[in-house]
Amino acid sequence: MKKLDRNDLRTYPVQNKPCKTCPFAGETPLILPESDLVMFYKNLLGNGQHFCHSANNQKICRGGRNIQLQWLYLIGMLDEPTDKAFDETMNEVLNK
Repeated sequence: MKKLDRNDLRTYPVQNKPCKTCPFAGETPLILPESDLVMFYKNLLGNGQHFCHSANNQKICRGGRNIQLQWLYLIGMLDEPTDKAFDETMNEVLNK
């Protein structure tokens, strides 16, 4: 397993699917205050990630990542809304 580096989110695995209580895409989502949801969405649509509460914040949230992939694709930063396209773009940007 790769060593997790808090300064490089590319080192974190992404959940394969949303957990059952994912606030973004779960079967029985956690009910969060509106202020928390706004903060999470700003983070996802800005420059951050959302960590999965079910994985003890050791994996990136799949529900949050899916929202982020769609957003980055819609604004033209990704060629397709996939983890592979995300990783390739991040590698290009960070290795310049």
